[in-house]
Amino acid sequence: RSYEGMIGRPLPLTSTPDLAGARASLLVEFPHCELPIDQMLRELVGKEFIRLPPKLLVGPPGVGKSRFVRRFGEILGVGVFRVDGSGDAGASFGGTERRWYSTEPNRPFMACARFGTANPLVLVDEVDKAPTRSDYGRLWDAMLQFLEPETAGRFMDPCLQVEMDLSHVSIIATANDVKRMPSPLLDRFSAIVEIPAPGREHLVPLSRHLAADIARSRGWDERFVPPFDGAELAVMAKAWGGGSVRRLRRIAETVVRGREKAERQILN
Repeated sequence: RSYEGMIGRPLPLTSTPDLAGARASLLVEFPHCELPIDQMLRELVGKEFIRLPPKLLVGPPGVGKSRFVRRFGEILGVGVFRVDGSGDAGASFGGTERRWYSTEPNRPFMACARFGTANPLVLVDEVDKAPTRSDYGRLWDAMLQFLEPETAGRFMDPCLQVEMDLSHVSIIATANDVKRMPSPLLDRFSAIVEIPAPGREHLVPLSRHLAADIARSRGWDERFVPPFDGAELAVMAKAWGGGSVRRLRRIAETVVRGREKAERQILN
């Protein structure tokens, strides 16, 4: 019943925005990702509506692959539906049979239903960590039919038992290492995009957005966490040295807590 209103109703497509503006916005937040940004946006040149061929983003842990995909979708104006590759229940990506009490439609259709458009972006996070047991089907196998436009455009959902056109859904997966992933799945990705680790030279632009992110995570206005000053950046550079953005965020949060402690001491 939750999806009854979707059946037989055409959904709108999200138009491709100004790509030069999107590129500029992404470079401000991800100064170390110029090549990946250009690789991704190049696929949209000349297209009226957003639709990316399947991409696999690969990089070391903590470099911000998931955040990159989320912000990529947000800046383009499409909804991003995240699937946890390491925890998703096997073949449930492709939908589960109606005879099961926990039946659900396929994940790409759920993304369409959530955002009310025919071309959302589905992020399959940490796809390389998907369980390999096949008792209930494997995520890797369930993804295959959605990575080909021909089969995605005529997908018979096992839950709703209707044929769906899901060919406009963009699927982007992230991974740390592709060595254990099956070749049939790798072959269906149009490209493997390398996400590099940032270096010390990227600290200043990254720190600006980390300050804003920390404010938002606390439910504050961004002005409550102003950009880090020279002394703070020097401390952060010494503690970080490049690499994991996740680690840099923890360092930034420590600096913010130090600020708050110093402010309380002044007030007392």
